[in-house]
Amino acid sequence: MTLLTIASQGGITPLTHSIDDVYNGLIASVHKKTTQRTYKQGIKHFCHYLLSGEVVKGIKLNLSEYQIKSVISDYLKLDAKTANAYLGSYRSAMIEADYSPNSLNVKLASVKALVRYAFDFEQCNFLLDKVKSVTPEVYRDTKGTTPDNISQMLSFPNLATIKGKRDYAILRLLWDCALRRGEVNSLSIEDFNSQEGTLKIKGKGKLSKEVIYLAPKTVEALNNWLSVRYQPLPQSPLFISLDNATNGHRLSTKSIYKIVKKYSSDVPNGKILSPHQIRHSSITAVLDASNGNVRLAQKLSRHKNLDVLTRYDDNRVALQREAVNLLADMV
Repeated sequence: MTLLTIASQGGITPLTHSIDDVYNGLIASVHKKTTQRTYKQGIKHFCHYLLSGEVVKGIKLNLSEYQIKSVISDYLKLDAKTANAYLGSYRSAMIEADYSPNSLNVKLASVKALVRYAFDFEQCNFLLDKVKSVTPEVYRDTKGTTPDNISQMLSFPNLATIKGKRDYAILRLLWDCALRRGEVNSLSIEDFNSQEGTLKIKGKGKLSKEVIYLAPKTVEALNNWLSVRYQPLPQSPLFISLDNATNGHRLSTKSIYKIVKKYSSDVPNGKILSPHQIRHSSITAVLDASNGNVRLAQKLSRHKNLDVLTRYDDNRVALQREAVNLLADMV
């Protein structure tokens, strides 16, 4: 007698959603809240297009979940040729509405993920492989700011206060380790090993955590923060809110953004930064200090694709400017 047979005698626990509920099934299959939100927004946007026949940027989409599921049900009943034609016209409408390649591709990917999920569970008989994504712009401003400006930012938190110790530790992690704000936000106290000088982080798109090494200054900053951290249980968030309304709760990514914005705006002749621009600055600074050692920068940034680091290096040394000046001086 199998375990399933034994379980069935007492009744198997019902599924949280029916097999043909493709919408909720897809959302439940995704572990990251941000991806869930992205899928919901993209699918809602596509459903609105199917109902209205147009794409208009900036308008609020008033569709209930019931309406979305109804449109999805009708769409999944189409034949492959018609379904792909609808997605193709949706793509064209977004191009006409001047959506950026990244925004357009995210929305297409949301619809394709929905159909792939439905196809795998035999809720439709087609895929959407014929409709291709749009090639994004290659250029990206990765210059960030200078180490001198970062040094000034690090001098602003008042280390005699609890908030100052917290903010300083966050800024050190963002600069020293080139962390993303989501990676900082998700840290727990148990992820930090003071004796070994390491930190366990969950990188972008990763399911499991990886260990990174910390500089002595970063370890010192984290220890100073934890020395005043209220009730530091191992599983508790590493960084918490200190506001009256949300005191003790995990510090949000939005709050980390505000911290960076506040201290960067105080730098004379500097520019207001985001956490990701500090990451850009860190990577560029490593490339500068190592004379363009892309593999060294890759260890810091944890980018899988070396081409991304090459773009950083191109921006760093302004190769196009160097090339045109070289040619002009020849004649």
